[in-house]
Amino acid sequence: MDQLENLELKISKFLRLGVLASGLFLAIGWLGNFSFENSQPARFANYSPTSLVRSLELAVMDGNWALLLSYGGLIILISLPMIRVLLTAVLFVKQKEHILAVIAGVVLLALIISFSFGIEL
Repeated sequence: MDQLENLELKISKFLRLGVLASGLFLAIGWLGNFSFENSQPARFANYSPTSLVRSLELAVMDGNWALLLSYGGLIILISLPMIRVLLTAVLFVKQKEHILAVIAGVVLLALIISFSFGIEL
């Protein structure tokens, strides 16, 4: 197995581990937020929009670690495509495929911009 195939294999194992970690964090967070005492849909009857930063502040102040774990899992899951494109760009640079590396950089920039449009801080 040559060096590039070995690097691709390491990247795929890293991504698999990231998905598993994300799923574990999300599952633990969701189970921690589940309550058998109250009706779950009733918690969402009165919706009030809250920014991400404010939501995180409230979770830290309240000690709501389940919600923080859920957010952590979501952050891991969202960052995986960006990490994959970044590592692909590195692979292209190592292969001296500079045009493909630039294209991967543009895709990475597009991903970052699109994710930033979707987040209201």
